[in-house]
Amino acid sequence: MIDILIISPDPAHAGAIARIVEAGDSHHRVKTSMAELSDLCANKEALDGVDLLMFDGAQLAQQDFDALSAIATKHADLTCMLLTPSPSADLLIRAMRAGVRDVQPWPADHQDLRHAIERIATRSNGARRDGRVISFISCKGGSGTSFLAANVAFAASTAGKRALLIDLNQQFGEAAFLVSEVTPPATLADVSAQIERLDPAFLDACLTHVSDGFDVLAGAPDPAKAKEIKPDHLQRILNLVRHQYDLVIFDIGQSISNVSIAALDQSDCIFPVLQLSLPYLRGGRRLLDIFRSLGYRGEKVRVLVNRYEKKGPVGLPELEKALGLRVASVIPEDGASVSASINQGVPILRLARSSGVAKGLCELVRSLSPPQPQTERGGILQKFFGRPALSRA
Repeated sequence: MIDILIISPDPAHAGAIARIVEAGDSHHRVKTSMAELSDLCANKEALDGVDLLMFDGAQLAQQDFDALSAIATKHADLTCMLLTPSPSADLLIRAMRAGVRDVQPWPADHQDLRHAIERIATRSNGARRDGRVISFISCKGGSGTSFLAANVAFAASTAGKRALLIDLNQQFGEAAFLVSEVTPPATLADVSAQIERLDPAFLDACLTHVSDGFDVLAGAPDPAKAKEIKPDHLQRILNLVRHQYDLVIFDIGQSISNVSIAALDQSDCIFPVLQLSLPYLRGGRRLLDIFRSLGYRGEKVRVLVNRYEKKGPVGLPELEKALGLRVASVIPEDGASVSASINQGVPILRLARSSGVAKGLCELVRSLSPPQPQTERGGILQKFFGRPALSRA
């Protein structure tokens, strides 16, 4: 199921297209509009959440192709489909250069059009990514939450996933420096202060690109800046990025606030991080009570024990009994490897890939991110040029 926007200056034409789409069995979410392509460029939020833009191309002018190019640049995950009578070779070439990825004749064969949409839906749900949102939150200071969040994100990238770490720690967030020596070009507070500028290009310029497939949105440099971040800012950022990454990971830190609750609400999984000692056990019980009051149930909350030692002061059975939850993940103690990773600002999978910590992080990633399915491609562009239509996955 995908979100489809159909635009045409003729409401009857838009309605006819919508009826063809809605007659299928996939239950796509369909909206129609009389807006012009240039209007969509001017309104930055008009295409938020839209997977497929279908537009009436009976009378395309050069300004429409210019608008299409701008839309394709700003919305990298959006597929544009042109509906036009008797598409010529010249029109197909201009459309392809403007970012159109599928051209269909109009009037259309109903079955052919629905098949084309299903191909796009399959590609969107696979290549576009349907990112899972994961949060790591500390039951008590010093639990290692930032280290785990940053290194899980890096481990995901080494497994072929795209991962984004958002540092939401309100106490001098420095998660970026755990995996990189690069000074972040901007922080979450900077993005929030210019939230009206938010689009893929602006956000990309604000990210720390640690490696292929791994980016970090650095935390606010001090608590005063962190207070300027609002829940609606976080929601807009999340709406933009969650379909660009396989994993969006929040480092919550220890703070429970309106902003952190907004992140937790949107999370598919929440990892309360603790260690096997009585102070952490008490903190864990309080945190789980808060989660229950917020309505977090079932598989959403997964207890993670960091720095695990078999001969610790508290055993796993005692911990599970006290918390009323089974431990979902265990990361073993390896102080030397972790300290070296933190001091050098290098991910532990680069520094000590064979360590128990690195293996535990990789296992955690495997439990979170199933492999993406392979998809096929097709459409008039493929038939005309004898090769697959370009994809911007």
